[in-house]
Amino acid sequence: MICWKNCCNHLGCLALVATVLLAGCESSTQTDPVVARVDDATLTATALADQIPGTDVTAQERRVYIDKWLQQELLYQEALDQDYGDKASVRRLIDQATRDLVVAAYLDETFEDTPIEVTAEDIEQQYHLYPERYQRKETEVHAQHILVGSQRDANSLRQALRRGESFEEKARDLSLDPETHTEGGDLGFFTASQYPELWEACANLSSGQISRPVSSERGYHIVRLLERKEPGTVKELVDVEQQIRVELIRERHLQRLDALITRLKDDHSWQIDETLLE
Repeated sequence: MICWKNCCNHLGCLALVATVLLAGCESSTQTDPVVARVDDATLTATALADQIPGTDVTAQERRVYIDKWLQQELLYQEALDQDYGDKASVRRLIDQATRDLVVAAYLDETFEDTPIEVTAEDIEQQYHLYPERYQRKETEVHAQHILVGSQRDANSLRQALRRGESFEEKARDLSLDPETHTEGGDLGFFTASQYPELWEACANLSSGQISRPVSSERGYHIVRLLERKEPGTVKELVDVEQQIRVELIRERHLQRLDALITRLKDDHSWQIDETLLE
């Protein structure tokens, strides 16, 4: 289920400040020691525990939260001293934030028991219905690579590959890249912005050819080009599956939100003065 609080990203800072300040407003008791204080505002041990989720919280994580609370409380107190709490613009922001958070909580609870399900069949149908949505906007290449530590190792590796030794086996045995060596060095499809050095190495290669050693900040690479896809070609389903899933969830959320708004319009008296929009 999509959390409607995520639709209120612009409220993130306000929510954080509100959380910290609410903690600061709690008065301490003899059984609830004060962890931090700014003038009369206190952060108690109970408030601290309530605001930090989870049970395996380290001392460092608690210290980070306390430091944030202290910074926010100092800023808050200074802002109050300068009457920012009474400014009309600030009050409008607070009022709007309150409305948005209340609506977000209502929507979360309203849709809590009806999560949106997206099946593999739904994704495949969307993929075939709207292929233009999943076209490449720039050239992509599909390549493998083997990462080694020195140019000498790279030269030796290239000679072995040119003698016909298996690229996949060499990648599994020798590559220093922990993310690809178990997959035979397969990088999948990528663009120039993702792996600039490896992209450049593929520029003059034909499918199946291997590059000369390519240096990067990680070491030296031997690259083999598998395939090149030009702009306008449709990406493979496996590469856009998550994108389609998110699209379908968003669309279905909007559909049921529209249905809810329609029902609420029937339940309430409302009007829009169109003459004021001209």
